Amino acid sequence: MMHIEFELDDSHAERLLQQQQFLNKPLSEIIGDIVAKAIDALPHRETEGQKVLRILEQHNLLGCLEGDGHLSVDYKKHLWDQS
Repeated sequence: MMHIEFELDDSHAERLLQQQQFLNKPLSEIIGDIVAKAIDALPHRETEGQKVLRILEQHNLLGCLEGDGHLSVDYKKHLWDQS
């Protein structure tokens, strides 16, 4: 848990109190919801794995091959098996 202290101007304080009355929730819960939504709205960095998946999906390459679904384990069988 984190303790944060801050000051609001009169108009924001009034709007926050109106929201509290409307929702009938504790102020800490309302502020927690607001902070969570703000954090979720922030842009996030794409990992290398997410980037690869995005590119494969954009080019319709994801799931375009037939096989048994274990290619990462038995790829040599598929590459060099002549049967």
